[in-house]
Amino acid sequence: MTTTAEKEYIISILAKNNPGVLLRISGLFSRRCYNILSIVAAQTENTEYSRILIVVQGDDRIVRQVDKQVSKLVDIEQVDVLDPKSAVVREHLLIKVERTMQNSEKLVEMANVFHANILSVEANTMILELTGDATTINSFIELYNPYHVLKILRTGAMAMPK
Repeated sequence: MTTTAEKEYIISILAKNNPGVLLRISGLFSRRCYNILSIVAAQTENTEYSRILIVVQGDDRIVRQVDKQVSKLVDIEQVDVLDPKSAVVREHLLIKVERTMQNSEKLVEMANVFHANILSVEANTMILELTGDATTINSFIELYNPYHVLKILRTGAMAMPK
């Protein structure tokens, strides 16, 4: 018996923009004990629909099962499993870090290397914004950790086929 390795999958769901859709989708994952790594939901170019992007970890069998089960739900128009190699995948990060007179210049320097935006500079804090793939976001956070990160707000993966 051959087992396939677990990996991350991005499931793109087009759903009618009706109350309870997200609850039904997340309930399906919960009842089957599938762990959602990230979830992003937003209105599409057509206000009657929302696009829901869910990142799950599993094997091909689990993803096929999720695809079939989500497709059966009320208000679901389309379900696609996106291939990260043929899609643009991005996350968005807001990070608040402690700022001192000694580290201020270094914080700005690191932000410039990543092309991050500086959104707010206060006497003791700085808030930065970065958009990128998960690896870039993780590297950015790791680089700022020694400077006392106060808060992190991070979206899940947003993806669009090329």
